[in-house]
Amino acid sequence: MKKVLSVLCIVALLFTFAACSKAPAEEETPIVNPTDLTLSLIDGEDDVDIEDFPEIKDDPFIAEEGSTVLEATQLYCMSHDITISVDEQKGYVTEIAGLTEGDYSKQTGWVFTVNGEMGTLGADEQIIQEGDKIVWEFIDFSAVAW
Repeated sequence: MKKVLSVLCIVALLFTFAACSKAPAEEETPIVNPTDLTLSLIDGEDDVDIEDFPEIKDDPFIAEEGSTVLEATQLYCMSHDITISVDEQKGYVTEIAGLTEGDYSKQTGWVFTVNGEMGTLGADEQIIQEGDKIVWEFIDFSAVAW
């Protein structure tokens, strides 16, 4: 009986250690053709003032040449431990750094510019180029003069 209990305890311990072991780390894909960029996260000027906004100004980073604005932004967020959520079906950003579209009103959300200009393509379609300045702005669309 003691042998049976000992074997059961050993088996239970083995399962416990196996469950607690670390899973192998995901392999990072190396950047083969680097493109230098900068990224900013800003709060819209003429709308809701967000307390403790995690502002980032012109932070340099590197992404893979030929990436989209969305892919580069996701890479930046991942490498800086910043949350980001994307509506995959529509291809647009719904949340960055805990600020989600609709948080302050139904008309708040994220928009981006590249080199100071709003694109005609979505973030999931616009291809980045060397030296691009990507700016994500959290705005209240009702306060924007279109």
